[in-house]
Amino acid sequence: MILQDLKNVYEMLVRACNENKKRIFFVRQNETYSDLLTQVKRRAVLLAKRFKIKRGDTVALLSGNTPEFIKSYFAIISQGARVLMLDTGLAHSEHTNMMHRTNCKLALAQKNYFFETDTEMYDIESIDDTDESEFNAADCNRDDIAMLSFTSGSTGNPKIVGITHNNLLSLAQGAQFYRIVIHPGYTFYGFLPLYHIYGVVINIIAPLVLDAKLLLQPILNPREFLKDFQQYRPEVIPAVPRIWETFYKKIVQSAREKHVYTMMRIIVSMRHILRAIGLGGLVRKVTKPVHDIFGGNTRVLVSAGATLKPTIRKFYESLDFVVGDCYGLTETTGPANFNFAFKMPDGSMHYAGPLEGNEIKINNPDKRGIGEIWVRGALVMPGYLDNESANSDAFQDGWYKTGDIGFIDKHGRLTVKGRQKQVIVLDSGKNVYPDELEDLYLQNEQILSAAVFEYTINDKIVPFAVFQVKPGTTINQVKLLVKASNLKIAPYKWVNHFAITEQELPQTSAKKIKHYLVKEMLERGEFEVAK
Repeated sequence: MILQDLKNVYEMLVRACNENKKRIFFVRQNETYSDLLTQVKRRAVLLAKRFKIKRGDTVALLSGNTPEFIKSYFAIISQGARVLMLDTGLAHSEHTNMMHRTNCKLALAQKNYFFETDTEMYDIESIDDTDESEFNAADCNRDDIAMLSFTSGSTGNPKIVGITHNNLLSLAQGAQFYRIVIHPGYTFYGFLPLYHIYGVVINIIAPLVLDAKLLLQPILNPREFLKDFQQYRPEVIPAVPRIWETFYKKIVQSAREKHVYTMMRIIVSMRHILRAIGLGGLVRKVTKPVHDIFGGNTRVLVSAGATLKPTIRKFYESLDFVVGDCYGLTETTGPANFNFAFKMPDGSMHYAGPLEGNEIKINNPDKRGIGEIWVRGALVMPGYLDNESANSDAFQDGWYKTGDIGFIDKHGRLTVKGRQKQVIVLDSGKNVYPDELEDLYLQNEQILSAAVFEYTINDKIVPFAVFQVKPGTTINQVKLLVKASNLKIAPYKWVNHFAITEQELPQTSAKKIKHYLVKEMLERGEFEVAK
């Protein structure tokens, strides 16, 4: 799809729908691209006629993953209004604050999310009886703001990110590169929350501009996922890293219980040699049971919303999945860089890189090449709304300073070591990166999640870990696991102080561990601490 001549996101929708009129878009509802465009127009007529929504207004969305969310998203944008994305997991007091700060005129919400507010609310799942022939698109351009999202800052007033039509169109243009692995007609599995930037990127924009289909799943339940995988056999499954870690542990545990894990590791590590000598059937015999879990038709796994541990990415790649490990923030309209290894038409390998029109660099790297990740280009927001102080801190010479620490290898693959403010600086002056340690300890199947952070014990700064463990796992068992894992890294990085819990650690909507809350819970005595 050619997008350079388009003025706004609504024009992108029209082009995609006109090129795919009879192709199914919403799989579960059996609705076509043509149906989508018609219903977007009807919802837009309702917004314009009944609620007088016009260019520059703000309309909030508060809903789970339903087709009505996506139809309303495009309807709002078609009128030149701004979509305010509200996280369904937040308190209504936070929703109220966000709507007030953005002068929100209307909230489209599912009935179960309605609450008392002075902003008018309308049932997003209502059937529109309007006439699409009355539709008129607003004359908006690439520099206009299309959507608003609040940063998930843990303290203080969260900043407002304004994503423009140009940001979203640049995203759509960059997605065209991945047609090599994501083919027309592929089904995307849509359970990433639509209000999150990666829900927009992977559940709305990418399927639309890659001529694909979308299978929305509003229920965050692994049993529902597995049922859908078997029934609909999606080709592209996007998820947050926590989901991929959970599947990884279950796959490994099942192989160990069947006493085939060692053989499985040997065969997949030798898969290229075995295929070269005509023993590809042996490789397929080992990888097929894993592919069958996902329906047997899955080609591409996408990880987004947080950092995918390199060991997890390599595991799935060894099983013949193409893995798109995405790095980015709301401020960068999602994918600032993709670790996405696949073979190009000329036979060469593509390993990683930013989308077209964007750059990524490591600023002021140390001897190991580790430094702050900076991003520049068409995906970067123009700035935080009405916050010159934050913009001054966030930008330098056109580069957006992400606050994340990482390095880029010779193939352009990005490894994120953690947040700059979460790096543990020991009394010796050496740096310890929490992400690296969490990855290490999560390789033990008894440890379900991990939070590593700076702590002071006997006036000495140390790395401290809190582990969520399988029910019945004892503190002494974890001591042995930690000691064995420590032998794989330099002694100064060792975690010698830790606590355990069987309760899930607090997380953001993108399933990132909230380290500051874990630390507060530790100090309140809510965990069992190793002596």
